[in-house]
Amino acid sequence: MTYDKTTPTVAAMYRLTDTVNVYASAARGFEAPTFNEMFYSGGGGAFNFSLKPSNSTHFETGLKAFVGKNSRLDVALFQIKTDDEIVVLSSTGGRTAYQNAGPTTRRGVEVALDSVWENNLSSRIAYTLLDARYDQSFTFTTPFPFVTKTVNAGNQLPGTAAQTLFADLAWKHPASGFHAAIEGLARSRVYTDDTNAEAAPAYAIANLRFGVERKVGNLKLRTFLRFDNIFDRQYVGSVIVGDGNSRYYEAAPGRTWLVGVSARYQF
Repeated sequence: MTYDKTTPTVAAMYRLTDTVNVYASAARGFEAPTFNEMFYSGGGGAFNFSLKPSNSTHFETGLKAFVGKNSRLDVALFQIKTDDEIVVLSSTGGRTAYQNAGPTTRRGVEVALDSVWENNLSSRIAYTLLDARYDQSFTFTTPFPFVTKTVNAGNQLPGTAAQTLFADLAWKHPASGFHAAIEGLARSRVYTDDTNAEAAPAYAIANLRFGVERKVGNLKLRTFLRFDNIFDRQYVGSVIVGDGNSRYYEAAPGRTWLVGVSARYQF
């Protein structure tokens, strides 16, 4: 199989003021099927040589601005139109087969605000709103089990969360290099198949992180300690899209900790 595609990109930025920049970009995208996606044409089937690449058109516009003296704001609006989207046909016994769907649209907004406060405090909040949907209805038959399904136009793409919110508040001691932070992450429900019949529920978790960064001559040392999911919440961390046995859900870890040390020497 041979694939060939030219994918141009054009972008422009304009400085409105000394503290506000606006930009816009447009691009074409091309996604050839991988070996993993071509392995099976169905349950027990051979290579799926009929799987076509997907082609997409991307648009993005936004602004980057300083708000006051201590905050930076990033806002991006985006839209992606895709033809021949590569989606899951069936997933059974560890074998996932893929197919091409009709056109899809992803559009949304990303907002991030980074701030520096008094007493060596800093914060970050980032929000993503994603509307990812099928533009055209289609019907397909899974080879194993043999079931015909209809995907309606307007259905949300499985495996995608419509809303994601992240925030943290950090403190750093300049003299010692010690820093600590508390993080929060919230995510909306995620559908498990193209028909949107089931979904993993929304969740919110909290994390803690600590660390020390020191420089001794040309040697830079970094140590860190993380505690994730500190309230030991039970939630679905990921989904197996289109699983034939309806075993869509993969549990996320409970309360976990991670410690690490790194060293970097500059000659």
